[in-house]
Amino acid sequence: MFEQRFSLLGELERAIMEVVWTRQDATVRDVVEALKPARRPAYTTVMTVMNRLVEKSLLRRKPAGQSYRYIPTKSRDEFLDRSSRQIIERVVKYFGDAAIARFIDVLDDVDPQKVAALRRKIRDAS
Repeated sequence: MFEQRFSLLGELERAIMEVVWTRQDATVRDVVEALKPARRPAYTTVMTVMNRLVEKSLLRRKPAGQSYRYIPTKSRDEFLDRSSRQIIERVVKYFGDAAIARFIDVLDDVDPQKVAALRRKIRDAS
């Protein structure tokens, strides 16, 4: 249940996106060949997942002869920024003050410069 609410990409989706982000432009065949041989899924499976990533607006598809080339709609950093925001919003929504308290506890282990930048951001938002 927790995984369903907070997971944004499945394992194969993440692996495919990593390949496409690295290449910036890839066919289904490119992705299949780039995935680890020991865990390489079938071509049709990768094609199906890539088409679902198009539906999720993470990839866009452009014709290339008789096939398609897939291009990421956002950089990895943009995706991580948006995803982390969505995850944090969901965690706070479902766990409220307890989540915020644990977040503050976790900050004890974070680089002090990052904590200082967070404090400035909070102060500027007030």
